[in-house]
Amino acid sequence: MIVVVKQKDYKRIIVKATSLLVLVGMFTAYYFHMSKEFSKETKKAKEMIVVNKKATKKQKRAKRLEKIIFREAETAVELIGQENVIDVKIVGKHLLIICDANTNLEPLMVRYGVMALVKNTTKDIKIAIGLSFIAENKYVDEDV
Repeated sequence: MIVVVKQKDYKRIIVKATSLLVLVGMFTAYYFHMSKEFSKETKKAKEMIVVNKKATKKQKRAKRLEKIIFREAETAVELIGQENVIDVKIVGKHLLIICDANTNLEPLMVRYGVMALVKNTTKDIKIAIGLSFIAENKYVDEDV
């Protein structure tokens, strides 16, 4: 024997309507949650792009300054005479050139004047040229 209990029609409609409203509410909450997550990801991506652009600008500036300093070191070595130069290096904020004791520094003094610090010893001559002086005279930034 099968017993079927029928509910009244208005109760079934109320249960269906309630379940439909709950379902729509869940989808709405999910939609707003996902839109917030997507906006956060988009914002982070934009910030990363800005940071990467700044980093690449700094790298480009550093490369340009490195080339300028290298060219200036080559010029100074050519003025002194390559056979007289013992060592060229950057120490702190100065380009340090070490050359023989009998080297003619007149062409270098004409170019740099008092901006080149010279120290004569019995073994060698040490010349220090400020990197800030080189950068001020040669480096032109188009972005400023």
